Amino acid sequence: MQDKIFLSKEIADGEYQNLHEFLLDDLKLFKRKLFLFIKQVETGESQEYYTRYFERQYQDELLRLFDANDFEGILAIPVGEYGRCATQLEARYTKSGKVVGLQVGEARPHEDGRYVSLSPAKVFVDEEGQKIIGITKQLRQDD
Repeated sequence: MQDKIFLSKEIADGEYQNLHEFLLDDLKLFKRKLFLFIKQVETGESQEYYTRYFERQYQDELLRLFDANDFEGILAIPVGEYGRCATQLEARYTKSGKVVGLQVGEARPHEDGRYVSLSPAKVFVDEEGQKIIGITKQLRQDD
């Protein structure tokens, strides 16, 4: 696979295919092993996962920074309470940076708990992933 950044498709107005499905089904960069374990296809590394939470008032700024790949700028946005904010940055990656996937989403309890991906999933592979793995790890919010 070439060094690239892949974007998931829009599935409805303002809603995008989710990161997990994009990585497993479309790009086939990860595969399930024994159903519970998700491994990177080429390296066999386990998938790392986290969610960073933001208060609703920061959603537009988060989306703007995400669109610009300004992950350092995202670090400057105050985090919300773990597990209590609808606006979220999701990351799925390998520790080596071979694959780094990020996406902004929103939980919608008023829509029966539906989760909506507000941005395309961005998947950075090979050298592109290795360039941003450090900042990706910094974005991890402590529980």
